[in-house]
Amino acid sequence: MEQFVDLARRILAEQLDLDPQEINMDTKLEDLDADSIDVVEMIMALEDAYDVEFPEEGLESLVTFGELVTALYEHLEKVKNG
Repeated sequence: MEQFVDLARRILAEQLDLDPQEINMDTKLEDLDADSIDVVEMIMALEDAYDVEFPEEGLESLVTFGELVTALYEHLEKVKNG
């Protein structure tokens, strides 16, 4: 999971022009001024990197970076494990 989180952090930081170290698992997306487009773009980049499609339902209710990447990673694990 660590590699997945690191990649997500780097992608989001690049999109928002931030230092990746400013983003931790407890960081609220709104505190980063990340809007839904930023989140969707991060998800699309992760989909490309992992050749998977993430569901969009329920993601809008996630508040922190950690909640978001955990939900995405759990879906990735389900897909990988059949």
